Amino acid sequence: MTNPFEEINSRLDALASEIRGLKRATKEAKPTDEIGGLDLALEVTGLAARTIYKLTHRRAIPHRRVGGRLYFRRSELEAWLDGGRRPMASELAHEAMEGKK
Repeated sequence: MTNPFEEINSRLDALASEIRGLKRATKEAKPTDEIGGLDLALEVTGLAARTIYKLTHRRAIPHRRVGGRLYFRRSELEAWLDGGRRPMASELAHEAMEGKK
């Protein structure tokens, strides 16, 4: 007759090794804020390169210029996009119904 605790112990050992692997992966995968050039700005915003250049000239988009090159930070671009959010018609109607304006 086989010992039922052997199966339980083997499963516990497998779970423990998975947990150690997950802990190791989370320690290694520290969230970093990506910094990139024009390609990053194009990817995040979906705007044309010409538009990005115009916005940087007007200082309307968060950026850095180092040695004549443009650099962008992903989190700043995402915050910039979120800051320009306009309320939806349903939100405006809801606020009007509540008397908020």
